[in-house]
Amino acid sequence: MSCAAGLVEKHMSAQQIIVDHDKWRKGLGGAPAGLAGESDGNSYAGLDLNLITFTSVSFSGSSFTSTTFHDAVWMSCQFVGCAFSQCDMQAIKISGCTFVACTFRASQLKASTLVNCSFSQCNWTDLNFDASHWTQVKLLDCTGRQVNAVDLQGEQVDFTGSHFEDMQLTGARIN
Repeated sequence: MSCAAGLVEKHMSAQQIIVDHDKWRKGLGGAPAGLAGESDGNSYAGLDLNLITFTSVSFSGSSFTSTTFHDAVWMSCQFVGCAFSQCDMQAIKISGCTFVACTFRASQLKASTLVNCSFSQCNWTDLNFDASHWTQVKLLDCTGRQVNAVDLQGEQVDFTGSHFEDMQLTGARIN
């Protein structure tokens, strides 16, 4: 890659980088993406964002619908007022991220790993966390229903002020 090409990529918008990753995954050109130090507030639907990496990205008001994030890695990101609906996030690895007033609905998080993450005033509805691992996860003043997991493992999980209805955890070991 030439220096000029690197400069062009550095100045691409977060939205363009995300869309190019989707094109690459679908064999339509584009390029594999890692998003670092950017900010975003766009809406996305039907994207294949498997294997994408987000590092120190700030999302505010972003929404993701029917998007896949298999084996994605999110590190040190902030999500405020974001929505995730009908997303497939199997085997996603999320560490050091904060989520404030975010909504997660009808999404699959099987075999996910959450480390040192905080969810404040978030809503979780119809989520699956089978075979997932949580370490130092805070769910503060969150609400939700129909959160299910088989063999969820959690250490240092804090549910302070949270209320979940119809939470079904089978074979779970938390704290």
